[in-house]
Amino acid sequence: MNMPTNRYCIKLGGESGQGINTLGILLSKAIKSLGYDIFSYREYPSLIKGGVASYQIDFSNKYISSSSQNCNILTILDPEAVHEYLHSLNPNGILLYDDSKVEFSPEEQSWITQNQIHVIYLDSEKIAVEAGGSSIMANIVMTSFLWKLLGFNPNDLANIVKEIFASKGEEIINKNILCLNAGYNTSEFKEEYTQKTYIPNLPSEKKDSKILTGNDAIALGAISAGVRAYYGYPMTPATSIFKYLGNTYKETGILIKQAESEITAVQMAMGSMVMGTRALTATSGGGFDLMQETISWAGITETPLVIVLAQRIGAGTGVPTWTGSSDIHTAVKSGHGEFPKAVLCVSDIQSGYILIQQAFNIAETYQIPVIVLTEKQIAESIFTVETLPRALQIQRGTYNGENRYEITNTGISPRWIPSFDKKPYLNNSDEHNQASQSTENMDEIREMSDKRMQKQSTLLNNLPEPVLYGNPQAQTVLVGCGSTKNPILDAISEGMNIAYLHYEYLFPTRTQTLLNLVSSGKRIILVENNQTGELGKILTEASGYQFKEKILKYNGKPLFLEDILNIQI
Repeated sequence: MNMPTNRYCIKLGGESGQGINTLGILLSKAIKSLGYDIFSYREYPSLIKGGVASYQIDFSNKYISSSSQNCNILTILDPEAVHEYLHSLNPNGILLYDDSKVEFSPEEQSWITQNQIHVIYLDSEKIAVEAGGSSIMANIVMTSFLWKLLGFNPNDLANIVKEIFASKGEEIINKNILCLNAGYNTSEFKEEYTQKTYIPNLPSEKKDSKILTGNDAIALGAISAGVRAYYGYPMTPATSIFKYLGNTYKETGILIKQAESEITAVQMAMGSMVMGTRALTATSGGGFDLMQETISWAGITETPLVIVLAQRIGAGTGVPTWTGSSDIHTAVKSGHGEFPKAVLCVSDIQSGYILIQQAFNIAETYQIPVIVLTEKQIAESIFTVETLPRALQIQRGTYNGENRYEITNTGISPRWIPSFDKKPYLNNSDEHNQASQSTENMDEIREMSDKRMQKQSTLLNNLPEPVLYGNPQAQTVLVGCGSTKNPILDAISEGMNIAYLHYEYLFPTRTQTLLNLVSSGKRIILVENNQTGELGKILTEASGYQFKEKILKYNGKPLFLEDILNIQI
């Protein structure tokens, strides 16, 4: 197996509800504060309580945006998690655990020996209590011991502990600092442990960077887009957009409303857009299914509408807390009947911030529904970012024509906003003529259908081609969208001689760059985080090209860096 270079990976494992996420955020912030670029990735069960969870942090002195398949140090807080995550260690890795009840099976013991795993047991609960803390502060003891394994200064960790627990009061902060120092300075630590760790050198210059999740970026982009209302019904992994906007509504003035269902949420959003107020809703697969009728309604009434569809793996309820990109086809084919729409696909912080703004500009300019796809791997993972792109100029389209559904060369009619003009019009879901009056006249039905679909062609002509990354002379070209971009670009950064064709604008679909690559005799490989190659089907429908090679992963895990590095080229 090809191994990543110039990056280091630590993984925390324990029982769900044991504070794994808090410790992961703490370590992410602390490592970032040293000047490293980080990428943090969560795994947690689809349960209210119980089960095992993990938090993985990759860090490097160069930009990274993907997870490694295996880790260098595994820190475990629960016996079950030892058995769950043991085999995620790299050869020569370190296993740190704190429960004396852990018993390794003969097979596990053999694997540990064969892979030269260094096993460290630490009675962290005892150390925490003796230091003046409580037993639940054993987590901080384990974290500070891990920090020393990494060779970092305890003061840097202490600063982040104070920040994380600032709302808990001085007494709690002081006890946590006592436990931190006790874990870092315990006599259980042996200098030989540090010989097992090979940390990337710190960057020569400390960057002024911040950490954000993909959903944070979408929320920030919505604020920059001039969104004035958010209507939602909680559904993983879209909920943190709701949470971010809800936590900042006093500063932004955005109206936040939790509806009783996804149907109500999307109809509230559409109602606001009819009145000229930019509004957003976000959901996942099951909630998006409930929004289908409203999407079709927006299509025929030519009402701007923006929906974020945060994907997870599986049909039905599926596996709500695991990742996948199996709703591409659902988004492109959403809503009954035939009408124009656009589908955009987020891949990282920059695209999340910009594409949600672009979605509103497209929705209002062309008066169509726009679906913005993201996935759990992007939505909930932490990226390092130095600066966000410049916000886009808000584009609202044209207004106040002679007729609401006036026939034009572009298919785009001047939009009417209630109260902007004394002229009335009907916003209903029946077919209508240019004056918005319901019709069953065959000529008018065809005329209005053609008018609406003309917007699809107009939009297609104004969308960019997909972006080609890597070596344009490389013989092997990977094709993908969404989170697949990140391990592929990291593999290119590792020196892999490939090119990557990345789609952000999925529909309507530009295909000239793809066809040029095909005609030049390149080896084309489709890479997707779903079972059937949904992006590939969209591209085939638009171009006629049939993908001969595919890498498809659909077990709930993201594409890891090693998944790309081990492609034979």
